[in-house]
Amino acid sequence: MFLKLVKYKKVLIGCSYSVSPVSPQEAGLFFQMLGILFIFTLKYRQMSNDIIFTEAKLSRLVLHRVGNKSRQEGIFPSKKLLQLKDEQLKADLQKFFLSHFKTDIFYHFSHNSELTLNEVYNYCGRIFQDAENDELFYEESVNMLRQLYECSDHNKINDGELYVAHFEDIVLNDELVDAIGIFKVETRDKFLKLRLDEENDWELYFEEGTNIENLDKGCLVFNTAAEEGYRIVSVDMKGGDAKYWRDDFLMLTQIHDDNFYTKTYLNLCKQFGKTQFDGEEKQDQVTFLNKSIEYFNSHDAFDFDELATDLFDEDRERIETFREYKNNYQEKEGLLPEEETFFIAAPLVKKAEKSFRKIIQLDSSVEIKINSSTVHEDGTVERGYDAEKGMHYYKIYFNDER
Repeated sequence: MFLKLVKYKKVLIGCSYSVSPVSPQEAGLFFQMLGILFIFTLKYRQMSNDIIFTEAKLSRLVLHRVGNKSRQEGIFPSKKLLQLKDEQLKADLQKFFLSHFKTDIFYHFSHNSELTLNEVYNYCGRIFQDAENDELFYEESVNMLRQLYECSDHNKINDGELYVAHFEDIVLNDELVDAIGIFKVETRDKFLKLRLDEENDWELYFEEGTNIENLDKGCLVFNTAAEEGYRIVSVDMKGGDAKYWRDDFLMLTQIHDDNFYTKTYLNLCKQFGKTQFDGEEKQDQVTFLNKSIEYFNSHDAFDFDELATDLFDEDRERIETFREYKNNYQEKEGLLPEEETFFIAAPLVKKAEKSFRKIIQLDSSVEIKINSSTVHEDGTVERGYDAEKGMHYYKIYFNDER
């Protein structure tokens, strides 16, 4: 395991070396130093997706309207950038645009042929190259509007407002960067309002508008790693529309980082637990899921051989079944064998743990929740069959009720 990690992180050691006999003291010192380096690198990697919006500034904003192409609704570009002189309005808009992004999944622009054929990638690149040019920013925003309209050719795609924004002073992985925000608002809410009528008496009426607590679609393109398609976070409150927004318009591909791998292999364990324990005792499935989570919680780095051993001990047949399932899963997800070693992203494990079902649901309106993988081995929970009643049973031992 340790050698695999050294191989995986060989870039950390920027010098050549030769193998020669060393004393036990020297070897111990070397591995101690390497351990410190490993821990430092791990902590850095765990922070590597940090985004800080505290000092962010909304520097320019333009609003266009886009219709549905299949209904020939057309586009309605604005004539100029919005003038945001009201500081409270500016602050509310910035909160509206920036508060909905999750930072555990990053994307980059892509294209089936080559990156430079991605239209939105090119528009963003030209803006970043001349960030102070308001006229250029406006022109590229109109190009984005036209591109979005061309992709809005399904009859279920709603019309809406397209906002294109430029932000300054965002901190991404300890680097100060600017970013381009592309947002679409499709949902309109009704708001109850109050006013005085002609007789100077109160009356109620409705107005339609945008609820700033909800953002239908949006992405932030950070001005870093341009050659790789930039670093991008995306939000889509209407997941069913993801294809036209994320795949057709933006052409985003998820970045294969530690977050991606952690989530992928957690899902592998979850799916294996769901599909490979049919016909067996439910307790075995729950034990497997608990062991899976315990492995991810107790290790800093992932190694499949270690995981398989932790899950199945010396059961070679079960380990080979798990390995075969993993190989098929990798092929399905387009993963390479060398992508099996990575640092485990602890926040994602904590989030995923909630979706690992650890409940044995019985047909007698009783549920048993098991949060430990050892209850079967230590005899805390026993399963049996009562021949007289003709029913199965669980026997649970405990010291105190809580």
